[in-house]
Amino acid sequence: MNSLGDPILTKIAPSARPSQHVPRELLLQRLDDVITRRLTLLHAPAGYGKTSLLAQWHRALTERGIEAAWLTLEEEESDAARFAEYLMAAIGGGSSGESMPTRAALSAIVNRLSHADRHTVLILDDFHRAESEAVCHFVRQLIKLAPERLHIVIASRDYPKLGQAVLAANEDLVELGADDLKFTLDEAQVMLNRGASAPLAEDDIARLLKRTEGWPIALQMTALSLRKGCDRAELIANFSGPAWELASYLSEQVLASLPPDVENIITRTAILERLNGDLVNLLCDREDGQFMLEQLEKQNLFLLPLDAQHLTYRYHQLFAQILRDRLARRDPALFRQLHRKAAIWFGSHGQVAEAVGHAIGAADEEFLATVLDEAGGWRMIPEGRMETLIAGLSHVSNATIARFPRLQLANVYRLIKQGQMTAARASYDGFRNSVERASLPADLWTEVNLVGEVLSEYENTPVRLEDLLAKEALILSLPSNDHLMLANVCESLGEKYCDCGWLERALEPTRRAREHHRALGSLYGEMFARLLEARIRLAQGRLDEAQVVLKEAAADIQRAYGPRSDLAANCAVYQAEALFERDALEEAMSLLDWALPHMEQSDGWFEIYASGFCTAIRVAFGKSASEADRIIARMRTVAAGRHLTQLQLLADIYEVESLIHAGRHESAGEHAEKIGMRQLAAAMSEEMPPYRHIALAASVCLAKVHLCGGDHQAALTEIETTERWARQHGHGRLLITLCILAAHAHRLAKQPEQAIVRFDEAVSMSMFQGFIGPFLDCWRFISLSATIDSRHATLRHTDRFRETFLRRLRKSLERHSAQNRDSTLLSGPELSALRHLDQGYTNKEIARLLKISPNTVKYHLKSLYEKLGVNSRRDAVRLSREQRLLDSSPDAAE
Repeated sequence: MNSLGDPILTKIAPSARPSQHVPRELLLQRLDDVITRRLTLLHAPAGYGKTSLLAQWHRALTERGIEAAWLTLEEEESDAARFAEYLMAAIGGGSSGESMPTRAALSAIVNRLSHADRHTVLILDDFHRAESEAVCHFVRQLIKLAPERLHIVIASRDYPKLGQAVLAANEDLVELGADDLKFTLDEAQVMLNRGASAPLAEDDIARLLKRTEGWPIALQMTALSLRKGCDRAELIANFSGPAWELASYLSEQVLASLPPDVENIITRTAILERLNGDLVNLLCDREDGQFMLEQLEKQNLFLLPLDAQHLTYRYHQLFAQILRDRLARRDPALFRQLHRKAAIWFGSHGQVAEAVGHAIGAADEEFLATVLDEAGGWRMIPEGRMETLIAGLSHVSNATIARFPRLQLANVYRLIKQGQMTAARASYDGFRNSVERASLPADLWTEVNLVGEVLSEYENTPVRLEDLLAKEALILSLPSNDHLMLANVCESLGEKYCDCGWLERALEPTRRAREHHRALGSLYGEMFARLLEARIRLAQGRLDEAQVVLKEAAADIQRAYGPRSDLAANCAVYQAEALFERDALEEAMSLLDWALPHMEQSDGWFEIYASGFCTAIRVAFGKSASEADRIIARMRTVAAGRHLTQLQLLADIYEVESLIHAGRHESAGEHAEKIGMRQLAAAMSEEMPPYRHIALAASVCLAKVHLCGGDHQAALTEIETTERWARQHGHGRLLITLCILAAHAHRLAKQPEQAIVRFDEAVSMSMFQGFIGPFLDCWRFISLSATIDSRHATLRHTDRFRETFLRRLRKSLERHSAQNRDSTLLSGPELSALRHLDQGYTNKEIARLLKISPNTVKYHLKSLYEKLGVNSRRDAVRLSREQRLLDSSPDAAE
């Protein structure tokens, strides 16, 4: 995403002409008295002096050393991401804001405000102009999460829905309405007599105050008309009618007293939200635009300077709106022509939101479509201008959109971001089928393919080899300065290589994606590339490097976006996976306890869900089978809700793993057959299986099923196939698991020396990186004596580092085994029967000793066999000794 760049500084500071304001001491005192409340809301129609009052207060706060941030909102900030960008710029004193998802931006803003060591006042002026459901939701969350020292002040023509009822109940809300903002007699006297040749009589002022109902803008227009020399008696006598009619009448009075060329300037430039000398020259066919603005300011013609240099101005909103309506009625052709000129000027200066707004005002959908197309079309969405794009497209017919490929792609991208995947696919396929490749320029066809790849990634579509080759070729053909395209393509290529298992090849495009994100100034995009790098390092078995990357990323994310942002949740998931690998199970779950629910409610993708849920399940295996099953059920819910086929298949595989960990081997074998485990694992022999991640998980799980059934030869065959692939592709972590399982297979085959060699190999690959996770995953296939055998096999080497790791490993396995002994589902009577079985008693002898019937003994033993996954007394005794189910002391079995 692109950053905001240099914000428009006039939007983050009040008007530069405070000397023209009528002092409102009583209202300023009221604001001072409620600075400790959470929210102050000023809501009144146009012209009630909301901005003027807040500008005076802002100046007073600053003089007293109180931090006061200001943001004047416009229609373009109705996009929540754009709103957040400017809000960050406002509280940062004008430094650039970065475009990012609103949840991440909210965390960043709250985090930044929390660091303030004194009261901070945040003033949001003209909130009605940016009001949208997304922005209101953002502000509600900001109010809820903001630190106690923050006081938010919102000025709006409308009454926004910001949870005022709850705030009022907690005495955290202050409201000032039109009745509060009306001018008093003293204030009206200051306004009407300022600069007058002769002061008005107090009775006349009272009459005007009554007629205008204290409406500040009406009194200001009256004062201006009087200073221009209009007849006092006639002016006062003609005060009547509704407020809007009164304002229109007063505007006519003001315009009637102006020279024609000045009236022409005001009429033409009133269509602008902000104006400068260049725009005056453009719209009025002049060459002295800046000089004329300075003259208009001196005449107090409702023109407010927006910077200290008096280079940029705006009209009072009500006055400008009246003039716009007047011009649209009297000369609609000129009205549209002026908007067209303004749109072209703003577009050429890179001010997209303004260009689109004026293009809408030009009422020419072909022209509007051209403006949107030149602004980038679909590119406006990753640049953080989705709401501007949607606003523009709403004024363009489908027939016109069909003539602009980038707008058709914009429609597809919009549907993707709104979660309408079926409609997005239909729209994209329809577009591709309707155009010939030769009819589009090469660069545009590249954009078509990129949007299609974004769609496929959201749909979790399998990767094809030709797609990877095409991406590599595409990178070479893109302009070196098109960082947006290059960042997306490089990151996508890195992800796909990682998905296919080509880990080393995935690193280079991932690093290049980071560089392009940096060139864009997008820390947000760079963080995703860094998380992808950590994921690659984890799979390679380079645990130390992965944790360094994650630690640095977590620090940057917390500093920029806050500790509970979307990015923080994504990073926490990979951190939890790394912690599990080092047997820091409690730390891992403390991260997942908040990160997983957060991810379930926000955008995610298969890899991040797979990492989070699988780590949580593996931790639960060491606690209770029921907890693991609950997490698997949550995993299925997310898979169904987001149409993630891979995640659904992974949940199937982990159900089998859960049965194995619970010791229910026979049930595990049956369920493996039910879900087609052999077919899933068989995909390992394919060069490009649809889902490599699933094939790997299925192959490992199938090897475990074979081992549970005692079929060591089938297990070894499965292990050898996957191990050959893992060595070719540098999957260090996977190789550790396969070595552990191979060691157990050799023990079953009565090949103790080979078993020791394979287990020793697993230890060698694990100890320098501190990997414990693979051993915990395979704990049911590790005899604790294996760690002793491995230790004895290397005693002659006198390797103290290895000895230390083996002691740590043994301790972890003993703890894990002890925890699982409590969760094997063996009841008290079953354990009692097992103890007597271990001592060689017959069923009748056990019945007599336990004082129960022989049939009851048979029932307990049958249940026990099922839970242990065995079929005979001998196997039950062997497994109970191996797993130390009857030992109260971890050292008793030695």
